[in-house]
Amino acid sequence: MASSIRIKNISELPIISGSRNDTRKKISCITIGYREAEEQFSSDIHLDAFIILLVLSGKGHTVINYKAYDIQADTLLLLSSAHLFHFYECSDDFQCQCLFVSKAFTDEMDSTDMIYRRTKYGVRLYNQPVVPLAHPYAVLLAERLASINKNIDRTEHFYHKEVILNRLFAFYLDLSDILERTNLPHTDGCLTRYESIIKSFIELLATHYREEHKVDFYAAHLNLSAHHLTQIVKLVTGQSVSDFIFEMLFSEARNLLTHSKLSIQEIATTLNFSDQSSFGKFFKRKAGVSPVDFRKDIVFVEER
Repeated sequence: MASSIRIKNISELPIISGSRNDTRKKISCITIGYREAEEQFSSDIHLDAFIILLVLSGKGHTVINYKAYDIQADTLLLLSSAHLFHFYECSDDFQCQCLFVSKAFTDEMDSTDMIYRRTKYGVRLYNQPVVPLAHPYAVLLAERLASINKNIDRTEHFYHKEVILNRLFAFYLDLSDILERTNLPHTDGCLTRYESIIKSFIELLATHYREEHKVDFYAAHLNLSAHHLTQIVKLVTGQSVSDFIFEMLFSEARNLLTHSKLSIQEIATTLNFSDQSSFGKFFKRKAGVSPVDFRKDIVFVEER
């Protein structure tokens, strides 16, 4: 298991953040090799996005929600913001097409049919996010993804967003057709109770971790006692509920200290700490340095 959770918006991924095309901060389609896979996705990462990964060549391993999978060419990974994932031990010839669609962009998809196509297999694939494809299907999806990528860069088009949505919709239609034709394994037809609870917990956490730091809040929303929720999460993931909450808070604190101009007090308020002092103690306990020193170190590195 990876040692920590990192929270990222897709705009903060190094493979995307340098782009001058603002659209790529909301939707991006890129091809990565084994170096990018292992350097940028080497520990558990939570992305507030819908993610599709299509392995083009090579082989490797991924861990999704604490379950390991072998992956190779013509393997499709379908991930949502309810998944934590990382790669490891990818071969030198590993290549993967990656589609990242942020929540901000999906909110612009006002087509109910689009939403239906995107979510139809969500529950079933939550616990089975890795799908081996017949080669012709993989080729078709690779072509669709390449078309999305090409049109993201057509920023001069008067109907730029509409063109991207059109290509994205075509991709979802082909994906839905392929999934209908592909014999996906069944696990009693649905998620187990524990898997369903973990899925709901991660979704709740992604929405509320800034404001809600207590186990009782998440347990109450899941109609469980705090003790029972802690037992389930520990059994499935090896971490406690508090571990998850604190890792999310720590990751977001680092993001805000690195990428925002908010003061330490404003960051403490944003993350719902009672005061700057309690935030400082929390951060130093996790990072080994104070928020002020952490930010100074970043400035020093950037100025070198």
